[in-house]
Amino acid sequence: MLIARRTALLALAAAVLLTGCWNPFSPDEEEGGQDQVYHEFCDSAYKVLENLELAYKSMDLDHYLMCFRDDFEFFLLETDWADYDGDGEEDQSWGLDLEEQFHEELFEGGEVDQITLTLNIPQGVPYGDGKLFQCDFQLKVYMGESGFQASGQADFICKQDSTSGEWLIWQWYDYSDT
Repeated sequence: MLIARRTALLALAAAVLLTGCWNPFSPDEEEGGQDQVYHEFCDSAYKVLENLELAYKSMDLDHYLMCFRDDFEFFLLETDWADYDGDGEEDQSWGLDLEEQFHEELFEGGEVDQITLTLNIPQGVPYGDGKLFQCDFQLKVYMGESGFQASGQADFICKQDSTSGEWLIWQWYDYSDT
Protein backbone atom coordinates (compact mmCIF):
# COMPACT_ATOMS: atom_id res chain seq x y z
CA MET A 1 0.00 0.00 0.00
CA LEU A 2 2.89 2.40 0.64
CA ILE A 3 4.02 2.22 -2.97
CA ALA A 4 0.50 3.08 -3.98
CA ARG A 5 0.86 6.31 -2.01
CA ARG A 6 4.25 7.06 -3.63
CA THR A 7 2.86 6.24 -7.07
CA ALA A 8 -0.14 8.42 -6.29
CA LEU A 9 2.25 11.16 -5.21
CA LEU A 10 4.05 10.94 -8.53
CA ALA A 11 0.75 10.71 -10.37
CA LEU A 12 -0.55 13.85 -8.65
CA ALA A 13 2.53 15.76 -9.67
CA ALA A 14 2.25 14.32 -13.13
CA ALA A 15 -1.46 15.06 -13.50
CA VAL A 16 -0.67 18.75 -13.65
CA LEU A 17 2.02 18.10 -16.24
CA LEU A 18 0.13 15.76 -18.54
CA THR A 19 -0.30 17.25 -21.95
CA GLY A 20 -2.09 16.18 -25.09
CA CYS A 21 1.29 15.80 -26.75
CA TRP A 22 2.37 12.81 -24.71
CA ASN A 23 0.85 9.52 -25.74
CA PRO A 24 1.23 6.77 -23.13
CA PHE A 25 0.44 4.21 -25.84
CA SER A 26 3.58 5.20 -27.72
CA PRO A 27 6.58 4.95 -25.40
CA ASP A 28 9.61 7.09 -26.11
CA GLU A 29 12.15 5.77 -28.58
CA GLU A 30 14.66 5.26 -25.79
CA GLU A 31 14.25 1.83 -24.28
CA GLY A 32 14.89 1.15 -20.60
CA GLY A 33 18.68 1.19 -20.51
CA GLN A 34 19.46 -1.97 -22.48
CA ASP A 35 22.60 -0.51 -24.09
CA GLN A 36 24.00 1.02 -20.93
CA VAL A 37 26.14 -0.68 -18.33
CA TYR A 38 26.24 -0.03 -14.59
CA HIS A 39 29.37 1.34 -13.03
CA GLU A 40 30.57 -1.54 -10.87
CA PHE A 41 32.34 0.78 -8.44
CA CYS A 42 31.27 4.39 -8.07
CA ASP A 43 34.57 6.17 -7.56
CA SER A 44 32.80 9.46 -8.30
CA ALA A 45 29.45 10.81 -7.17
CA TYR A 46 28.50 11.38 -10.81
CA LYS A 47 28.66 7.62 -11.43
CA VAL A 48 26.20 6.76 -8.66
CA LEU A 49 23.67 9.15 -10.22
CA GLU A 50 24.19 7.52 -13.61
CA ASN A 51 23.55 4.15 -11.93
CA LEU A 52 20.37 5.55 -10.35
CA GLU A 53 19.09 6.70 -13.74
CA LEU A 54 19.87 3.34 -15.35
CA ALA A 55 18.28 1.37 -12.49
CA TYR A 56 15.09 3.39 -12.90
CA LYS A 57 14.96 2.83 -16.67
CA SER A 58 15.76 -0.88 -16.21
CA MET A 59 13.36 -1.18 -13.25
CA ASP A 60 16.17 -2.99 -11.42
CA LEU A 61 15.49 -2.90 -7.69
CA ASP A 62 18.81 -4.45 -6.62
CA HIS A 63 20.92 -1.94 -8.55
CA TYR A 64 18.60 0.87 -7.45
CA LEU A 65 19.13 0.08 -3.77
CA MET A 66 22.90 -0.15 -4.28
CA CYS A 67 22.87 3.61 -4.99
CA PHE A 68 21.99 4.57 -1.40
CA ARG A 69 23.71 4.80 1.96
CA ASP A 70 22.11 2.97 4.88
CA ASP A 71 21.23 6.36 6.42
CA PHE A 72 19.58 7.60 3.20
CA GLU A 73 16.69 10.06 3.48
CA PHE A 74 14.16 11.25 0.86
CA PHE A 75 12.72 14.74 1.53
CA LEU A 76 9.25 15.63 0.23
CA LEU A 77 7.66 18.85 -0.92
CA GLU A 78 5.49 20.30 1.86
CA THR A 79 2.35 19.69 -0.23
CA ASP A 80 3.17 15.95 -0.19
CA TRP A 81 3.66 15.56 3.55
CA ALA A 82 1.51 12.69 4.80
CA ASP A 83 1.69 9.64 7.07
CA TYR A 84 3.62 7.26 4.81
CA ASP A 85 4.83 4.88 7.53
CA GLY A 86 1.50 4.50 9.32
CA ASP A 87 2.65 5.82 12.69
CA GLY A 88 -0.05 8.50 12.85
CA GLU A 89 2.41 11.38 12.30
CA GLU A 90 2.89 13.46 9.18
CA ASP A 91 6.15 12.53 7.43
CA GLN A 92 8.33 15.17 5.81
CA SER A 93 10.81 12.52 4.68
CA TRP A 94 11.43 8.79 4.71
CA GLY A 95 14.38 6.46 4.87
CA LEU A 96 15.77 3.56 2.88
CA ASP A 97 13.20 1.08 4.22
CA LEU A 98 10.24 2.94 2.70
CA GLU A 99 12.21 3.80 -0.43
CA GLU A 100 12.75 0.08 -0.95
CA GLN A 101 9.07 -0.74 -0.37
CA PHE A 102 7.87 1.94 -2.78
CA HIS A 103 10.25 0.90 -5.54
CA GLU A 104 9.70 -2.81 -5.08
CA GLU A 105 6.05 -2.21 -5.89
CA LEU A 106 6.87 0.25 -8.68
CA PHE A 107 9.45 -1.98 -10.37
CA GLU A 108 8.10 -5.43 -9.55
CA GLY A 109 4.40 -4.88 -8.81
CA GLY A 110 3.30 -5.76 -12.33
CA GLU A 111 1.40 -2.54 -13.10
CA VAL A 112 4.26 -0.61 -14.72
CA ASP A 113 5.27 -1.60 -18.24
CA GLN A 114 8.13 0.83 -18.80
CA ILE A 115 9.83 3.80 -17.18
CA THR A 116 11.86 6.47 -18.91
CA LEU A 117 13.93 8.86 -16.86
CA THR A 118 16.10 11.68 -18.08
CA LEU A 119 18.30 12.95 -15.30
CA ASN A 120 20.41 15.95 -16.30
CA ILE A 121 23.41 15.60 -14.02
CA PRO A 122 25.41 18.83 -13.67
CA GLN A 123 28.85 19.26 -12.19
CA GLY A 124 28.59 18.57 -8.47
CA VAL A 125 29.54 21.24 -5.96
CA PRO A 126 31.19 20.61 -2.59
CA TYR A 127 28.66 20.26 0.22
CA GLY A 128 30.19 19.57 3.61
CA ASP A 129 31.98 16.24 3.27
CA GLY A 130 29.95 15.36 0.18
CA LYS A 131 28.81 16.76 -3.15
CA LEU A 132 25.52 18.40 -4.12
CA PHE A 133 23.98 17.77 -7.52
CA GLN A 134 20.98 19.88 -8.55
CA CYS A 135 19.51 17.79 -11.35
CA ASP A 136 16.66 18.58 -13.70
CA PHE A 137 14.64 15.48 -14.51
CA GLN A 138 11.79 14.17 -16.59
CA LEU A 139 10.11 10.91 -15.57
CA LYS A 140 7.53 8.99 -17.60
CA VAL A 141 5.82 5.89 -16.27
CA TYR A 142 3.84 3.70 -18.67
CA MET A 143 1.08 1.61 -17.10
CA GLY A 144 -1.03 -0.36 -19.58
CA GLU A 145 -3.38 2.06 -21.27
CA SER A 146 -2.40 4.99 -19.08
CA GLY A 147 0.70 6.73 -17.93
CA PHE A 148 1.95 9.74 -16.11
CA GLN A 149 4.88 12.04 -16.19
CA ALA A 150 6.63 14.26 -13.72
CA SER A 151 9.43 16.74 -14.10
CA GLY A 152 11.27 19.28 -12.05
CA GLN A 153 14.41 19.38 -9.99
CA ALA A 154 15.88 16.86 -7.61
CA ASP A 155 18.80 17.67 -5.36
CA PHE A 156 21.09 14.79 -4.47
CA ILE A 157 23.72 14.95 -1.76
CA CYS A 158 26.25 12.18 -2.24
CA LYS A 159 28.90 11.05 0.20
CA GLN A 160 31.74 8.59 0.07
CA ASP A 161 31.44 5.43 2.14
CA SER A 162 34.14 5.57 4.82
CA THR A 163 34.95 1.87 4.42
CA SER A 164 34.78 1.15 0.70
CA GLY A 165 35.40 4.66 -0.67
CA GLU A 166 32.43 4.27 -3.01
CA TRP A 167 30.13 7.25 -3.56
CA LEU A 168 26.48 6.78 -2.53
CA ILE A 169 23.37 8.95 -2.31
CA TRP A 170 22.82 10.23 1.23
CA GLN A 171 19.93 12.67 0.76
CA TRP A 172 17.41 13.31 -2.02
CA TYR A 173 15.24 16.45 -2.09
CA ASP A 174 12.21 16.40 -4.36
CA TYR A 175 11.32 19.66 -6.13
CA SER A 176 8.91 18.20 -8.68
CA ASP A 177 6.71 20.61 -10.55
CA THR A 178 3.21 20.22 -9.11
